Amino acid sequence: MFSKISHWALCISFFAVLPAAATAQSENERAQDKLEAIAAEVNEFVADVRFDESDIQNLIELWDEFNEFGEAYEDEDDEFVNFSEILADPEYRKFASSYGLDPDDWLRKSVRITMVMAREAILEGAAAMPQQMKQQMEMLEQQREQYGEEIYLQMKEAMENSDELTNAMVEAAKKYPQATAAEAKLLETYKDQLTALMSEEDEDEWGYDDEYYDDEYYDEYDDEYDDEEDDW
Repeated sequence: MFSKISHWALCISFFAVLPAAATAQSENERAQDKLEAIAAEVNEFVADVRFDESDIQNLIELWDEFNEFGEAYEDEDDEFVNFSEILADPEYRKFASSYGLDPDDWLRKSVRITMVMAREAILEGAAAMPQQMKQQMEMLEQQREQYGEEIYLQMKEAMENSDELTNAMVEAAKKYPQATAAEAKLLETYKDQLTALMSEEDEDEWGYDDEYYDDEYYDEYDDEYDDEEDDW
């Protein structure tokens, strides 16, 4: 979940709408339910902790290990992290103790840091979404005849469904842990470092897959998009 959350947080303002990628309404609803469940789960897990500067520094230093434990206990179906299993893992406890960290306290504070970052980045990125969606729709309308009606309708539906999913992500983000005044001040100091780590993690895990590149419309769409992007 750690890397997925950071992906939502840092990439939402660059949300790409691709051809033949329309999401059914029922799938959007399931995604929204999942996002709401993640928010509730995380809020319960971090409710009793607050982080300080040393907690941020420890997370930065041990970022790779932090994500490795999260991935190891991620449910393949729900994409949830089982925090209880991590805390019960002798290897995790040994790892945390080797750095002089309290295993329970460090995990909770590290999760809180990432989720607070996620909340702020998603809400900040959401402010730019309406204008970006407007530009994408205008570009699509301009290219309607070139794409043909079938591809045009697929792309339009994909954009509309993606917009709905983005709104669901924003609503869920509002329920993520919110930084205290002291925490927010610390995050301003370390924001660039944390953002760089999260962005690097996203690049490793969220590249376009082979199925996208094999799509029959990919070459045509990609060329058109690049041409239009140059004009923005």
